[in-house]
Amino acid sequence: MSCTPICCSTAELTGGAGTSDVIVAADGHKVSSVANLRAVLAKHRPGDVVRITFVRDGKRMTAAIKTVADPQDPKRALVGVSARDNLKVTLPVRIKIDAGGVGGPSAGLAFALDILQELGRNVTHGHKIAATGEIALDGTVGPIGGVKQKTLGARKAGVDAFLVPAGENAQEARRYADGLRIIPVKNFPQALRALATLR
Repeated sequence: MSCTPICCSTAELTGGAGTSDVIVAADGHKVSSVANLRAVLAKHRPGDVVRITFVRDGKRMTAAIKTVADPQDPKRALVGVSARDNLKVTLPVRIKIDAGGVGGPSAGLAFALDILQELGRNVTHGHKIAATGEIALDGTVGPIGGVKQKTLGARKAGVDAFLVPAGENAQEARRYADGLRIIPVKNFPQALRALATLR
C-alpha cells in the first residue's frame, strides 16, 4: 500500500477550473489523508477560515477558505472542497462492497469490521453490533455527522452495542442512547478489543 497526500477539486480553492490539486497542509498542520484534513476541520466552527496549502503543477500555494455548516450537523465545519485520498492499494483477496446507496465516510468502521468477519475472524462474538465512523489508512476512527439519527436507528434495530468515534460523537450518542450501550473507539484495534470483551 502506498499513500500520498490527498487530491481535491481546485475550483473552490482558487476559483479556477482545474481538476485536481494535492493538499499537503491545513492551518499549518501536515495532512496526508482526508481523515487528517477532517481532524483539522473538527477544531473549527462554521464561519471560521481555514488556510489550505496545496501543490499545483509543482508549485506550493495557499488558499483561505471560509467554512460552512454541515447540513447533517450544524455545529460541524466543512469546506467546499471535494477531497479524496490519493492512494493505491493491493489486497491479497478481492473485496467487493455493495453499499446499497450508503454515501459518505461514516460506514468505514462498519465495512472494516465486516470484511474481517467475512475473512473468518469472529468479530462480533455472537452480539448484534452497529458501528459508525470514518476509518483512516492507519486504523484511526474519525468523527462523522448525523450521530443522533444513527443512534436512533441503532436503537430501533435492537442492537446490543453501538460503536462510535470517541469524543463529541460518543457524547452525542449517549444523549440519545436510552439504554443502548455506546462504545467510544479511537481506532480499529480498540474496536476489536471492545467487541472481544463485550458482555
